[in-house]
Amino acid sequence: MLDRLRWRALLVMRRALRTADRTIAQRLLASSSGGDEPFVSSMADGYATGFTGCPCVFTLSTGRVGTETLTAVLDQSPHIIATHEPAPILVEPSYAAYMTNGDEERWVAVVASARGESIVEACQAGKIYAETNNRMTHLARALHRAFPSSKFIHLHRHPYEVIHSGLRRGYYETHPWDFARIRPRPGEEFAEQWNDMPPLEKVAWFWRAVNQHAIDSMKTLPDSRRFVLRSADLFGGRESALEALFSFVGVELPPRARIDGVLSLNLNRQRGGAPVAPPAEWSTVERDRVRRIVGDVASALEYDL
Repeated sequence: MLDRLRWRALLVMRRALRTADRTIAQRLLASSSGGDEPFVSSMADGYATGFTGCPCVFTLSTGRVGTETLTAVLDQSPHIIATHEPAPILVEPSYAAYMTNGDEERWVAVVASARGESIVEACQAGKIYAETNNRMTHLARALHRAFPSSKFIHLHRHPYEVIHSGLRRGYYETHPWDFARIRPRPGEEFAEQWNDMPPLEKVAWFWRAVNQHAIDSMKTLPDSRRFVLRSADLFGGRESALEALFSFVGVELPPRARIDGVLSLNLNRQRGGAPVAPPAEWSTVERDRVRRIVGDVASALEYDL
């Protein structure tokens, strides 16, 4: 118990330090790791070169898949500055980008403005910027264009687990960010019956739509810029998955004891929430409706329903 509290305290302290002053945090990290060679010499250089040579990693996901855990795991490397939900979170722009189904120049400008400074600051310290904010999923195409050296992780979890978590959090019912939660575009499947669909089916559609969008976005990238990670492998600390993850990012795997310490915190565990029946208690009709909605994408991601 004491070890768990110690690990959590260390994580909280590190995040508080970075939130208070990113520049100071980066200097501390550089000094503690012996210093890394800067990727860019100045903020002006980063912008003047169009962020070419500024390595950064973004995570595409539905959320409720372990993004906070992934942040903490990546954060164990002294060569990575990992963040979960930096400001601005981009809730509304992410929604608007999806609903307009376009990669108009405005979204490139939005993400460059929202993340450019943070990425260049990290690169000035010789660090790789990594963000696990799931709202970046629908801005992936803009991120591709804005940051030429960007890489992408598609982090996904079994649909039943994400749906259950989303229902407990009140998705499409009471959640404060429902105003910017995606829904079928006019003319698309489920658009006409959307208002009459129960939350279970809406959240199932959400899982399908977000993961399909991530799959489609990843297909536009070369292998060197895309990596797919199952939440179960992350939570379980699968050695081969962790080795592949850090190799993809471009740094060595941190000491296993540090990663195990983070995983033991179970950061993804949901606390509170509405009393919603777990998948094992769904009726046959409910299960069939969920399968009808998520089936093709679940099959593509190799999930057994």
